[in-house]
Amino acid sequence: MQFRPCDCTPMCVLRSENPLRIRRTRADDASYAEHSVYRPSGTGGGDLATRLTEYAVLAHDPSVRDVAADYWLHSRPYYHEVLARLDTLTRTERAAADAFDELVEQPDDVVAERRLRDRLAEVIDRRPDLAAPARESVRRADRHIYIGYLRGADYRGEPSAVTLDDLRTWSAGLTPRPEVHDPDVLVVIPLMDRGGTGRIRNLMACLLALHDQSLPAHRYQITVVEFDTEARWRHVVEPVVDHYRHIVGGGAFNKSWTLNVGVRHSPGKAPVVCLLDADILPDRRFLERNLARFDDPGHAVHVPHTDVLSLDLPASDAVIEARCREGRAEAPLERSRGLLLRDVPGACLWLRRETFDRVGGLDERYLGWGGEDEDMLVRCAEAAPAVQCDEVLLHLAHVRPPMRNDQGDPFNAHLLVGSWTGSSGYGELSGPVSAAAG
Repeated sequence: MQFRPCDCTPMCVLRSENPLRIRRTRADDASYAEHSVYRPSGTGGGDLATRLTEYAVLAHDPSVRDVAADYWLHSRPYYHEVLARLDTLTRTERAAADAFDELVEQPDDVVAERRLRDRLAEVIDRRPDLAAPARESVRRADRHIYIGYLRGADYRGEPSAVTLDDLRTWSAGLTPRPEVHDPDVLVVIPLMDRGGTGRIRNLMACLLALHDQSLPAHRYQITVVEFDTEARWRHVVEPVVDHYRHIVGGGAFNKSWTLNVGVRHSPGKAPVVCLLDADILPDRRFLERNLARFDDPGHAVHVPHTDVLSLDLPASDAVIEARCREGRAEAPLERSRGLLLRDVPGACLWLRRETFDRVGGLDERYLGWGGEDEDMLVRCAEAAPAVQCDEVLLHLAHVRPPMRNDQGDPFNAHLLVGSWTGSSGYGELSGPVSAAAG
């Protein structure tokens, strides 16, 4: 991960002070517009009218700010640099200006987006003198932003409202999981959904996709650990996983403890571990492809993605239906719309079990949203060779959790990144290790 040194946000300060020793597989400085596994399904790839329209959406859609506050703050100056060029272009023609104003009012309107793109294409054809500086601004912004945008050509924007009950109905025909004693990989997924905010729906979609894998079923185990005051979703989850465990937890989610419990207390000892968020929708070859990387004895740690596509609700419904009901091997990016989050340290991490134990698992002092994944990756990359791959990784929509405390500070900002060793224990069923024990 090639983070640019700057201090514009707490995230940027953290990444400047804790550089990740991780090898990229995407070419250095290659941006979404130049090279991306998502680009073939986009709305025209690199043509200037499309790219300018995408930046108009990024600058005005409130979901961009909500998806990751620090990412947005870092990216905002580059959005506005492109907007200045866009303003120059649209002021040359009333129809283009009107189309831009319409998109500003309705940044999630697909029709408005297409109209602006068409008007800009006309202006660019007539004014190539204005197109050149706009293209340069886009190129510069593409290299620095942390949040990009993608809309597939067949995106319709109408949610089909896939429900938890739908997914449970679809799961009724699943082949029961075999009894697995010596798996090659253990998949551990944390869960907390006290209010039915969408996490359990997304988890069921994830689990159905994990049942539909090219890797033979006897080679992997699936464990879900639920952090809650009660085993709220046991009746839903237990029938479709190898192992379900409930740990008693109130207050802020302790994702680190939840994952540590899953790794340490699943039967057997798989040599490879996949830590997977409940909102990820894997393709059919997800397990086989990523496990194969460990055929190299020197391969120890990797994140499978460079960009994560955080889907909106209609797109989430569309890809769940395609992957889980229609049985497609890959979710259709052409039906998707979402935000491309660059260099996300979380969502999914693959590592050897020996590396997990060497670093003491995840830091159980982290509470609430943010930081534990980055801390884990920093420590893993210091302990063993780590690689950042460039696969499609789809994140399903859900209600966003709070990202900052009541004072406006990021959660867990007081913790020193990389300071956890696990020497006082980790993944204990009795509870998380206290802040003092570290």
